[in-house]
Amino acid sequence: MARPSPYRQPDPASGRRPYRSRTVNGCLDVVLGLLLILLEVLICAVATIQPAFSRTDLDGSEASGPPPMDWTPVLVLGSIAAVICLIAVVLIRSNWPWAGALQVLAALALCVVTVQVGHEDYRRSHPAPAPAPSYDPGRTGHQCLSGGDSRECRDSGS
Repeated sequence: MARPSPYRQPDPASGRRPYRSRTVNGCLDVVLGLLLILLEVLICAVATIQPAFSRTDLDGSEASGPPPMDWTPVLVLGSIAAVICLIAVVLIRSNWPWAGALQVLAALALCVVTVQVGHEDYRRSHPAPAPAPSYDPGRTGHQCLSGGDSRECRDSGS
């Protein structure tokens, strides 16, 4: 004997599906996604250009050594990427699939830009060490003054 289901069953006579999702015009979905990307590009441009102007050295004094690493652009762009991911989730769950997919692509692109900005700032704050001299005064006890390599100085006897 079959037991009745405790869940509400749709009435096939009504012609309506109970969980029919709202369909969005495809063109409006894409336009919304592009407008959001345009807004996010504007926000990222303002967020990166404004601190760059505030860091310029207007008095002309130059600090010695490499500048310290500045984490501000990495944190700002990373937080904007996180907000874009949240917007993408909301759009996809609200049945705006194209706008949500465009937001996911924008978030991925912003993550790549964030990593590149962080790497460039790290490279600027940690310059490559100077090349080692071609002689080794520790082993031979003298320095080659002729400009040649250590083998040339060793063979000369001086």
